[in-house]
Amino acid sequence: MPKGIRVMTSFTSPFHFGPIGLAALVLVCLAPSQAVAQSTARDSLTVDASVSSPSSPRQWVLNGIDALPGASGGLDLVLHPGTKADPSGADLYLSFDGAEPVDAAGRWSVQVVGTYAPSPAGASRFGSGAGSFRAPSTKLVLKPEKSDVLRPDFPSGDFSLEFWLKPTRAENGEIVLLWKATRRAGKSWLSQQLSVLILKNRLNFGFLNFFSDLSGKTTSFNLKGASVLVPGRWTHHLLRYDSTTGLLEYLMDGKPEAVTHTTTTGREGGGVYLPFPGTAGIMELAPNYTGLMDEFRLSGTWTEKPSLSRYAAAGGSALSPVYDLGSTNSRLLRLDASFREPAESAVHWFYRLADSSAGWLDDSPGWIPFRPGDATSPLEGENARGRYIQLRMLLYPDASGELSPVVSSTTIVYEPDTAPPPPATIYASAGNGQIKLNWSSVVEQDVRGYVVYYGYASRDYFGTGSKQGASPIMVPGRDATSFTLTGLENGTLYFIAVAAYDGASPPHVGEFSREVGARPSRVSQ
Repeated sequence: MPKGIRVMTSFTSPFHFGPIGLAALVLVCLAPSQAVAQSTARDSLTVDASVSSPSSPRQWVLNGIDALPGASGGLDLVLHPGTKADPSGADLYLSFDGAEPVDAAGRWSVQVVGTYAPSPAGASRFGSGAGSFRAPSTKLVLKPEKSDVLRPDFPSGDFSLEFWLKPTRAENGEIVLLWKATRRAGKSWLSQQLSVLILKNRLNFGFLNFFSDLSGKTTSFNLKGASVLVPGRWTHHLLRYDSTTGLLEYLMDGKPEAVTHTTTTGREGGGVYLPFPGTAGIMELAPNYTGLMDEFRLSGTWTEKPSLSRYAAAGGSALSPVYDLGSTNSRLLRLDASFREPAESAVHWFYRLADSSAGWLDDSPGWIPFRPGDATSPLEGENARGRYIQLRMLLYPDASGELSPVVSSTTIVYEPDTAPPPPATIYASAGNGQIKLNWSSVVEQDVRGYVVYYGYASRDYFGTGSKQGASPIMVPGRDATSFTLTGLENGTLYFIAVAAYDGASPPHVGEFSREVGARPSRVSQ
């Protein structure tokens, strides 16, 4: 602040601006070095999910949205893979979202053998991580603690086993799952086994003595997938069993691959063999498998329709912080964005704008829809004005639920409503107890009047005593070019300057004109 300039806390004015508007006006009036000349230059502000705002009560709010590192160095907004397996009612559930796998159902103990590391960020099918395995150095050993499906020496009923796989090679002989136990059959013991293998690039399920023949006779059932596993591609696998009919069915990506019946005839009808796990049962997960696994779930029910879509049809929402454009009454010219909408995916865009963000609620003031870069969007015109702006985006997946839109950044293009320039010329004529001022008009469209400053020292405009009021004095009217100060003391030298103000609320007051001096006198003409 220049020497001799002081900040006033109040002044007399024929206009009422309210406490906040008045304070803002005084600060601009008395700090000309901070004022900005009227300009039609356009400014822009580019934001992404990494750009916070110190003037906002909260920063980015994401619902069903992830902010991931983008190619440009910022954060991209993408849909969160949220259609996970349902953990409720599960006998065993591994989401692989943590640093180490844990049974979320709390019925199985999980031991990591070898070196285990979660998948890289963004590599999972759902959630924040997937199980990453490398044969033969990594596997999980699971033991039933409170399992109902594989409860030792206890017959069970319906069950479903489902998981996602993304094999690295899908080589012949890879073992995805192996469960072993023993069961007494009369005076002898039967070895039991449930295996999930990759044979000829297809998934195979084998059951040895898993389904019990009460006579002690050995049983064996196998299901061989028809579709080939493609390395580097996620596929969903569901094995489900109906204890009423003995129906045992394998589905890949929701489509039937193989079916059999655990009956005395091997077909529908006949006596049904039920699951009868033996003692000391241990499950090994990925004992000889290289690749990723996600959402492993074992339940004691028949799964009718698995959840396969990566993204929920309802999509997600992103709410930006409130950004300060730096000046009230700034005019919003255009909203651009860097984004992608693969297939039928979509982004719906909204903004709201005002000179104050105090008291904003989630839906008040209302949101205005727009399309980035579209000249037909409701941005042009005098109504799209304000200092504070907030953005809202709704992201929706494609029809298959597999593709997400990507929003990299949004650019706000606006025209700041800066203060008008000062009058180019000013003249002062002293009289008896008065000074008459004349100045040239300022040819800016939004000028609404002028401010007259007077004082007793150069650049120190805190004069009092004029019948028109203490300095500064508002002179309304864009065409006003003269003003007379009366009630002044004869013989006193007064220093005077004039500035213009615009129609903003509160108004922007421009820089001082050149300074003039005059001394009232009884003999002054």
